[in-house]
Amino acid sequence: MNCKIFHCITLILSFFIFFQSCHSSSSKKSEQQGEIKAEDSRGKMVSLPQEAKRVIVLFEPSLDEIYMLHAEDKVVGIPQQVFQNEDKFEFYAKLDERIKNKTIATPTFGGGSSNIETIVGLQPDLAIVYEQNIETIQQLEELNIPVFTVSSLSQDKIYKELLGMGTLLEKKQRAEKVVSYVKAEAKKLKAPVNEKPKKVYYAWSKGRIFSTSGKGTLLDLAIKLSGAENACPLEMESSNVGAESIYKWNPDLIVLWNLYQLKELDALPAVKSKQVFAKNPAFYYDPHTVKFLLFAKQLRNWCYPSAYSTEQLNK
Repeated sequence: MNCKIFHCITLILSFFIFFQSCHSSSSKKSEQQGEIKAEDSRGKMVSLPQEAKRVIVLFEPSLDEIYMLHAEDKVVGIPQQVFQNEDKFEFYAKLDERIKNKTIATPTFGGGSSNIETIVGLQPDLAIVYEQNIETIQQLEELNIPVFTVSSLSQDKIYKELLGMGTLLEKKQRAEKVVSYVKAEAKKLKAPVNEKPKKVYYAWSKGRIFSTSGKGTLLDLAIKLSGAENACPLEMESSNVGAESIYKWNPDLIVLWNLYQLKELDALPAVKSKQVFAKNPAFYYDPHTVKFLLFAKQLRNWCYPSAYSTEQLNK
């Protein structure tokens, strides 16, 4: 009788162990099928069954970061603006023969709207989209194309979004290396320069001299990182100001994307003393990527050359 009971218990235990093993194997398989996950700028968890191999990039700064991640071979579509911006095209053409020969697909129109039909035809397994392009995001997700959104609203968000892209593209290690380097360099820049903070007026690209970025913006954070302060006291992302406001603020430096005639500002002390600088080539300084660090370093050199020499900057 005892032998029969022992035999029954053994069978039950064997069945239980077998069941647990099957369940564990099934769970593991299930985890593997959705194991590549990253949270995008919306706070949405984007999950892929495997690393992305065909990627559409609809936000140009993100394309720049994909080259930083050494994942350009996965890109099958880019914004049309890459071909239209001569400065950036020159650099991208050196990085990718497809861009140089203009053979890579550009499923966007000049203004930023997307050609959904072309995108679908490229059979992407991931699309990287600026979070404000709500209509495009909705259309792609309705077509079951995974979308990872980016905002580039702050340094921390830039880090997080780069790490997220790195995870989905199986370049997490590279992303971590880049982020660690930038954080370490940014920490060094926080050392005081022992000079009175200089006021910087930042002008937008394409000659928009009276368009600037106010307090709390990404550019404002980069200016602070350099040790300077934003001459614009307004708390607005896109502030359109008049010449009289700039005269009132009296910046020590003016920073432009390219050199322009500043006739309306000729009497400003900064203009008279030739403290007007251009971020040229613009490709070096895109503040929507980890290149905000390069902008901050360049600005520190312009503001405090005795504390941060050109030699240090070049190195």
